[in-house]
Amino acid sequence: MQIDARRTNDTLTLALAGRLDITTVPLLERELGLDGVRHLVLDFDACPYISSAGLRELLRAQKRLSTAGGTMLLTNVSREVQDVLDMTGFSTIIPTRRKAREISLDGREFLSAGVCGECYRLDQETIVKLYNEGVELHIAEKEKEFAKAAFLLGIPTAISYDVVACGSRSGVVYEMLDATLFSAVIRNDLENLEHHAQTLAEITRTVHATPADRDVFPDIKKNFRGYIDQMDFFLSTEEIAFLQAKLEEIPDADTLVHFDLHTSNIMIRGGEPVIIDMGDLSRGHYMFDMGLLATIYGYPETGISELATKIPSADGARLLEHFLKHYFADKPDADYQYFLRNKAFLASLRLIYTVTFLPKLREQLATTIKDLLLPQMR
Repeated sequence: MQIDARRTNDTLTLALAGRLDITTVPLLERELGLDGVRHLVLDFDACPYISSAGLRELLRAQKRLSTAGGTMLLTNVSREVQDVLDMTGFSTIIPTRRKAREISLDGREFLSAGVCGECYRLDQETIVKLYNEGVELHIAEKEKEFAKAAFLLGIPTAISYDVVACGSRSGVVYEMLDATLFSAVIRNDLENLEHHAQTLAEITRTVHATPADRDVFPDIKKNFRGYIDQMDFFLSTEEIAFLQAKLEEIPDADTLVHFDLHTSNIMIRGGEPVIIDMGDLSRGHYMFDMGLLATIYGYPETGISELATKIPSADGARLLEHFLKHYFADKPDADYQYFLRNKAFLASLRLIYTVTFLPKLREQLATTIKDLLLPQMR
């Protein structure tokens, strides 16, 4: 066995190459000098086998780190090693991330593209949503788990099967729906925008009426406290404090928020909507989704409607107008007035979030927030 050790501050990463058994455990033991280490990452990408001796060494390291308040993670775990961890119960003690199955796009049919990635048909029964370069594997893993959880909660969504890799890109495999993208349906039937807006309002209400398990779905408001603080590369301390104060005005809630629920993340199958792209599912107030829709359709000058859905900007604005009428029809007028007063702030939230994981759009989105939306919040 060979072990490549990398130390960054209080994080130690050990990449294992070879079998971890009774003959190679002493090599690992020598590398496990944990003085000053709070986070240990063991990369199993080139480790095809682990014996009981290897498990015992992992357990000793985990206990030492746990006593000191540290963490331990096993990454790129093969199916065979994962089976051993599951059977012995180790996967309930030490967090693991499985090695993604490698796929090729050679000969695959291209289906669609968005800001974060592309979709391809793998075969007659499955498609893959492949994230762009720079989006880390754990984002795909999170989407797969959220999609399964949403399916079990009764949200109409596609079944997620597997997390895969394609070179340095990661993705999620879904069942192939015999369905049409909602955006395409709308583009071919612009005369009936109000009908389509009503469909969008109904599926959005379905999501927002669903209780969100606190143990599964993150608190979106809590996450945004951190996201806003990361905008200090273009916002002043006073502007960040202003946004934080606006964030705290959003009520708390324990229902589902999709946070990317627009017409290109909905398929129409047999006349019924099916939601896709579940990676941002969260727990919180529905105003976060109202903000997302304002981001996509509410500011024609940004061109986001055409970029994300290929619906012309003017038609996207009319779609949003009809949607708001239907969605807020059974809600207190105070809620609708709150949305109108805070539309620019709510719309900025999706852009702020996108800055945190798509660096290549950082400057463009910062300009939109700073020059277009922030002045309208005052």
